[in-house]
Amino acid sequence: MGHDKQRFQHLFDLSNDHRAAHGETCHVYPSPQAGQWAALAAVFSVERVLEIGCGLGYQAVCIAEAAAGCRVETIENDSEHADLAAAQISLLGFADRIKIIRGDAESIMPNLKGPYDLVIEDAGVDYSRWLPVLTRLTRPGGLLITRNFSDHIPDWERQLPMQAITIVRSRPIDQT
Repeated sequence: MGHDKQRFQHLFDLSNDHRAAHGETCHVYPSPQAGQWAALAAVFSVERVLEIGCGLGYQAVCIAEAAAGCRVETIENDSEHADLAAAQISLLGFADRIKIIRGDAESIMPNLKGPYDLVIEDAGVDYSRWLPVLTRLTRPGGLLITRNFSDHIPDWERQLPMQAITIVRSRPIDQT
């Protein structure tokens, strides 16, 4: 099943409206790249996805819709956001395939049992500490999509087992 961007536009807009209403302390950031992530999930026929930073569930439903049969586990620390996401996920018919894990990602991740076919870190964890955990959770040959950790860890490419994962950056690296 392909990803229909318009199908979830209301959830994208709802997420942006929520962030605008709650100000700078609100950590709901629906990614406009969710459609690309969903396409990758479909192309690679992922079965198991971990998303770190659920927000109101926009990315999770995009991926679940695009990759038929996949299971998405998404971590959310803010109880209000988790409740709103759960309502939207249920309303859209994905409650049986998307599980919200409530709590702090840095406390939860070490206890998760991988591997996941696709790991999306969009919450801004401390990469210098959590890169080993993220790579452990990503299956060999799986995809790890991150929030630009190249700015945070010098020589990060050398710290990754490149034969094990593929890194997809959300913005191009400066080629100069």
